[in-house]
Amino acid sequence: MRQGTANDSQAELIARICAYFIIALGLMTFVGWISGLPLLASISSSYIPMAPSEALCFSLIGIGLAMRSRMIPRLLGMLVLGLITTKLIEIIGGFHFGIDAAFVRDPVLFGTVPTGRMAPVSAVTFFLVAQGVIALTDRGWLRIAGPLGALVGVIGTVILAGYCYGTPLLYGGRFIPVALSSACAFFLCGLGFVAAAGPESWPRRSFLGNSTQAVLLRAFVPIVIGAALINGWVNAKLPHWTNVNPALTSAICAIASAALVTWIISQVSEVIGGRIDRAETARNAAQAELVALNAELEERVQQRTQQLREKNQQMEEELQMARELQIALLPQQFPTVPSHVSAHESALRFLSLYFPTGNVGGDFFSVFPLGENAAGVLICDVMGHGVRSALITSMIRGLVEEHARVATNPGELLTEINRALSVILKQAGTTMFATCFYLVADVQQAELRFANAGHPAALRLQRGDPIPEKLVADGERGPAMGIFPGITYHTSIRSLTEGDLIMLFTDGLFEVEDASGDLFSEERLHLSAGRHATLPPQEFFSALLGEVRNFSQRETFDDDVCIVGVQVQRMNGGESENILPGK
Repeated sequence: MRQGTANDSQAELIARICAYFIIALGLMTFVGWISGLPLLASISSSYIPMAPSEALCFSLIGIGLAMRSRMIPRLLGMLVLGLITTKLIEIIGGFHFGIDAAFVRDPVLFGTVPTGRMAPVSAVTFFLVAQGVIALTDRGWLRIAGPLGALVGVIGTVILAGYCYGTPLLYGGRFIPVALSSACAFFLCGLGFVAAAGPESWPRRSFLGNSTQAVLLRAFVPIVIGAALINGWVNAKLPHWTNVNPALTSAICAIASAALVTWIISQVSEVIGGRIDRAETARNAAQAELVALNAELEERVQQRTQQLREKNQQMEEELQMARELQIALLPQQFPTVPSHVSAHESALRFLSLYFPTGNVGGDFFSVFPLGENAAGVLICDVMGHGVRSALITSMIRGLVEEHARVATNPGELLTEINRALSVILKQAGTTMFATCFYLVADVQQAELRFANAGHPAALRLQRGDPIPEKLVADGERGPAMGIFPGITYHTSIRSLTEGDLIMLFTDGLFEVEDASGDLFSEERLHLSAGRHATLPPQEFFSALLGEVRNFSQRETFDDDVCIVGVQVQRMNGGESENILPGK
């Protein structure tokens, strides 16, 4: 019937004991009325006996409280509620439904009131008791079972106190008083309801747990109630048993009460003080542990910080070395065409600029001779930045050298490099790609051969023409390298004339934003190249970079930038120079 009884066996036992005593009081009353032994119903001849109708209600309530099921206790509670409601209507309205007469037809008078009749106070209390039984069978109403039990218990306690003090309530008046056995049964009903309502119901929840409030209530509520009852009993009984002056008795009781209050206060102080001391000790221990943990944590943080600093320094040194190696792998001195002439007499002149965004970058270029009358220029841009991209550029450099036998045919060279790079990346289980533009400047055949693998098209500026020409492949531009191993790149051919300036570049040069987020764009780069086409090569590149930087209002770039220039000085001579960042 009750909720959560599996973890509350002690309270369940108390509720059952109360139920059995309630049933016993009801049965004793029936036996007393039936056998003609009124003491079984009244306990003492000086007290009014319990009415049979009350005994019936108590028996039904006791049975309902003792049962585990819900349906039968609910039906019993509703039966008692209906019976008591009828009795209250009879008492208040002056009707005579014959409820008590069904048990006792010719009642004997107890003073001025008849026996065998339910007391009005009992009827009202039974109304609360019946609702308590019903509340115990419903989860939604279970929370009110405890308060109802506490109220019924208080009513029973007040009536019992009157009997203990020798002044039973309502005796000698015209209202039927509550019998002593009924008061005992009401007290047991209240105690049983509080125990059966569960630990979450008031007032029981106030006494449970380890809180200071619960400890104090458990320790001192029984003492205070007991002391108050004993004090009243002594004041009422002692003067009748002895010849002691009532004033002296009251003084002794007052002194005893003061001593009891003093003792209670001292005990409260001891309980609270002990808890405070234990809490303070625990707090100090926790604080000391926290301080030790903080000190240990700070030491560990310092150690980890030092380790990280050392690792970072080591990493910075390694990255710096990687940058130096990457810069060293770039052409530091350009070839002459033909190879046996001096730089001043070279037919092709080369210029380069390189601006990595980090310690190492993903942009790469190479310039190498192809016989005595041609040179190859390769520029590539690997996806991303940092060490991974730098490793891919080194692989491409090695693949260029490995397939140098086909370097005079740009389409075939890019095809071979792409096939080998795709296989390597697939075996490594990584997805990377690189865009490349490769051209061959042949001064003997006066032609420019090139192939494009997803890279921005190179620009050619011709003497007397302010509009730069995009070196666009004859067919579709091939995709980036490293993704599709079966791709074939095709070679495109253009004429080569004296005074031509070819500019190869990566997308970091034009993928630049201004403060409002507008992109510089490849088209704007072409227009800018046209405006500065009449300048000498070195001034041309400086002016172009200056315009890009003015647009972004920054000196640095968001992406790696690589620029390579090829100037056709003459078909049989020229000078070369190398422009690196900072030069």
